[in-house]
Amino acid sequence: MAKENEKYNGTINLPKPLLPMKANLPQTEETWLKFWEDDNVFEKALEKRKNSPLFILHDGPPYANGDIHLGTALNKVLKDAVNKYKLLRGFKTPYVPGWDTHGLPIEQQVTKQTKINPEDFAVTEWRDKCKDFALSYIDKQMKSFKRLGVLGLWKDYYATFKPEYEGKELEILADLVEKGFVIRKRRPVYWCPHCKTTLAEAEIEYREKVSPSIFVAFPAKGGSYKTIAWTTTPWTLPDNVALAFHPEESYVFVNTGEDTFVVAEKRLQDVAKELSWFDYEVVASKPGAAFEDERFEHPVYDDKETVAILADFVSMEDGTGIVHIAPGHGEEDYLVWEEKGLDFPMMIDDSGRFTEQAGFLAGVFYADANDMVLDLLTRKGKLLHKGMVTHSYPHCWRCHNPVIFRALSQWFIDVDLYRNEALEALKEVQWIPMGSDVRIGDMVKSRPDWCLSRQRIWGVPIPSIKCSHCGRSILDPRVVRNVAAVVRKEGSNIWYSEPLEAFLPAKMECPDCGSKDFEKEYDILDVWFDSGVSHYAVLEQYDGMRWPADLYLEGYDQHRGWFQTSLLTAVPLKGQAPYKTVLSHGFVLDESGRAMSKSLGNVIDPSDVVANVGADVLRLALLMSDYTADIQVGQNIFNQASEIYKKIRNTFRFMEGNLFDFQSSDEVPFAEMKPLDRWILGRWTDMKRKLSSAFDNYEFYSFVSIFHSFCVKELSSTYLDAIKSRLYLKKPDSEERRSAQTALKIMATEFPVLIAPILTFTAEEMWQALLSRGLVTEKSVYFSDWPDSAFSLTEEESSFWENALRLREKANEQMEKLRKEKSIGHSLDASVVVYGSGTEFLSHSEWAEFLVVSSAQIKNEGKEWDIEVEKALGVKCARCWRVREDVGLDAEYPDICGECLDDITG
Repeated sequence: MAKENEKYNGTINLPKPLLPMKANLPQTEETWLKFWEDDNVFEKALEKRKNSPLFILHDGPPYANGDIHLGTALNKVLKDAVNKYKLLRGFKTPYVPGWDTHGLPIEQQVTKQTKINPEDFAVTEWRDKCKDFALSYIDKQMKSFKRLGVLGLWKDYYATFKPEYEGKELEILADLVEKGFVIRKRRPVYWCPHCKTTLAEAEIEYREKVSPSIFVAFPAKGGSYKTIAWTTTPWTLPDNVALAFHPEESYVFVNTGEDTFVVAEKRLQDVAKELSWFDYEVVASKPGAAFEDERFEHPVYDDKETVAILADFVSMEDGTGIVHIAPGHGEEDYLVWEEKGLDFPMMIDDSGRFTEQAGFLAGVFYADANDMVLDLLTRKGKLLHKGMVTHSYPHCWRCHNPVIFRALSQWFIDVDLYRNEALEALKEVQWIPMGSDVRIGDMVKSRPDWCLSRQRIWGVPIPSIKCSHCGRSILDPRVVRNVAAVVRKEGSNIWYSEPLEAFLPAKMECPDCGSKDFEKEYDILDVWFDSGVSHYAVLEQYDGMRWPADLYLEGYDQHRGWFQTSLLTAVPLKGQAPYKTVLSHGFVLDESGRAMSKSLGNVIDPSDVVANVGADVLRLALLMSDYTADIQVGQNIFNQASEIYKKIRNTFRFMEGNLFDFQSSDEVPFAEMKPLDRWILGRWTDMKRKLSSAFDNYEFYSFVSIFHSFCVKELSSTYLDAIKSRLYLKKPDSEERRSAQTALKIMATEFPVLIAPILTFTAEEMWQALLSRGLVTEKSVYFSDWPDSAFSLTEEESSFWENALRLREKANEQMEKLRKEKSIGHSLDASVVVYGSGTEFLSHSEWAEFLVVSSAQIKNEGKEWDIEVEKALGVKCARCWRVREDVGLDAEYPDICGECLDDITG
C-alpha cells in the first residue's frame, strides 16, 4: 500500500495536512487566544444568536485574594464546557464572570502586605487599599481563566465592590427590612476572637481539638443533694444560668456514702464508672419534669443561683442527662432560655477576653480561663472529675483557630418566617447529582437565623443608625434606600465620608423615645449576603439577562454556602429559587486521594500544567473525570489525557489531510455511497446522538468513552484503515474515492464542533484548517452550529454490518494466529473466504477492503456466517502491496496487479 504522502503514480500529490503533526499547544493556544480577543469572537457569537433562546449559567464568584488552583480551574472549565455546548446548540449564552471581593481575607492580606493595621489608616483609605488589592487579583485570575480557554464577557465582569452592585444589594436589603424579614436580636453566633468578627456557618471548618472533660456538682439550694453536669468548656461556667433536665426521663438519687447525687437513670452506669463509684445505692427517683424551677448553687459565683429548666434536646447518649445552660454560648441553650423571655449574661468581649463583669477572670483570654475555673471548682469541692477528650470542634476557616459561640446584638434574617417556603422551592429545582437535594434540604431545615452583621471595615456597610438618647439600633428602609441611591453612583465609601443627615428622611424620629438625634453604626453585611444577592445584581441589571438562572454550577461545599444564601435571598422576595438546575462537583485531590496543600508539597499549579502540556490537555484531564465525586489528579492522568488527545488530533489530521482536492461539487449522495461509507456515517450519527445526550445531562466525562472510543475503534482501527487504498490508489475523481471523501468531509467538518466544549483551542485550530481548505465558511468554530446531519441505515444494512463486524473480529483472531506461526506478516499477506447467506451484500473487493486483506471470496452456501483466513497466493503488487496472482500480466507494468493496472490505464 502506498504511504500517506507518496505520489499517485505522478498524477496527484498528497500534501501534508494543514494541521501539523505536533500540537505545540502551549504556543499555538496563545494564537487562538489573541484571535478570540482581537476579533471579539464571543461577543460576535452572541450577536449571531441575538434572537435565540437564552441559556443563563450564573457564575458563582471566586474570591479575589489569590492565584487560581486546580479546584477553581475545574470549576471554570466545567462552566465553559456547558456554555460552549449550549452556544453551539443554538442558545444565546451571555456568560458574565464575577468575583467576590469584600471581607476579612482581603483585609488580612492587605495587613500582611502593608504591615500596618487598619486602625492606622482613615477608613476610606483602608477600604481603597482593599479594593486595589482585590482588583489586582481579579486581573490575575481573569488572565488565568482566559488562558484556560474560557470564553465570556470579560470586559463586563461583575464584582461585589462595583457601585451598581452595592446599590442593588442595599435595595434588596431595604426590601427585606420593609417586609419584616430583618430583625435585631441578641443571640449567640460563631465568633472568631483572633479575627474579631462573626462568622457564617459556611465559614466554619471542623477539626480535632483536645478539651477538658469535667463533671461539676451543683448543690441544691436548701437541699441535701447535688446534681451533676458534664462539660468540655469550663470557661462557659461563669455565664451559667440553668440546668436542663429532660421532661420525660427518669432521674435517680444516688447515695455514694459521702453525698447524694442526681443523674439520669439511663446514664447512671456510665457516670458511676467515670466517677469511680464502687459502692452506691439508688435511694429515690423522680421524673425530670418534677425538677422544673428548683434552684441550685451557681458553680462559680456565690451571689448567683442556677435554675432547673426542661429541654427535649437533653441527650441520654453522653454526660449525666443534665445539661449546663449558658445561653450566650450555644444555640440550643439560647433557644430554650429565650422561651422564658429572660436576659442572660455575656462576659466575653470582642478579643475573647472576660470583661470586668467576670470579676476574678477580668482580662483573661477565654481558653486560659479553663485552669482558673477548674482551680476554683476544686477549692469549692464542686469538681468531681477531670479528664481530657478529643472531639470535633468548629474552627475559623481563615485563621484556623477555634471559634466560640458568643451572644451579640446583631441584624438577622428571620429564616423561620419562610423556611417552609424555601424547602418547597427546592423541590422545583433539578439537582445534579441525585441526592444533593437532600443535602441542601437538610441544611435549610436545621439552619439558624442568618446573622447579617460583620464587625469589619471592608464591605458593604449596613446603614443602621443608633438613637443617641436611648441607644436603640434602627434599620429603616427609607434610610437604606437613600444610601443605596447614592452608593449606586459613588460607591459605598460614601457612608463613611458623608454626614448622616444626607441620608435621613425628613422628620426622622426614634420609635422608642421620639428623639431626633442619631449616629451611624458601622457593621458591614455578611459577605455571603454580598454573593447571595448576585442573582439580583447581575440577572436583573445586565443587558440581555433574565431571572432566574438556568444553571448554578459550583463545588458541593456550596450547598452550605452560595446555593443556600442565593435561595434565602430569593424566596422571601420572589417566592422561588433563583436557579432552575444546580450542579455540584467534587474537590480536586492528589493521586493518593489527599487534599493538596503546600505543607504536603503536593500542590499542582494549573499554570505549570498549561505551560508544559497546554490548556487543552489540562481541560481534558479534568473533564474526563467523574466530577460528581472528588477527582484525583496527577502525572498519570495528564499522561493519559495526552495520549487520548494525540489520538483525537491525529484522527482528524488524517481526515483533513485527505480532503486536499475535495470540493462540495464532488460530494456523493448518501444513497449512492459505497456500503462502508454509508456504515461509518450511520455509526457517526449514533455517536453524535450519544454525545449530545451526555452533554445534555452534563456528563462531560462521557466524552472520552464516547468520542475517543469512536476515534479508536470505528474510525482508526476499522474505517480509516480500510479506505486508505481507495484514497491513495483510485483515480482522483473516481466514484469510489469521492464516496470515501464525502464521508470524511461530513465527519471532518463536524469533528471540531463536537469537541469544542472540551478541546477548545484544538477545535478552533481544526476549524481554521478546514476554512483554509474551503470546506467551511464561518470564521470561527464558535460561530457554527451543533451538527444535525443524520444518516440512517436500513434494517438490512444494520443486520449485515452487525454480522460483518463479528466476522472481522474473528478474521483478526485468525490472522494473529498466523502471524505467531510466521505464516503472514501484514494483513495484506492474507486472503479470506466469507461464508453465509447475505454476505454478497459486499462485493469480493469490498470485503477485501473492509478486512484489509489482499483478496476475498464469497461462498453463501453450506455454512452460516463464518470466515476462514489463509496465506494469500501470488506476488506482492508494488503499488497496492496486495498479494495477487495477476501481478505482471502486462509487460509494460511487470510489478503491479490487474486492478492497479485498470486504475492507471482505465
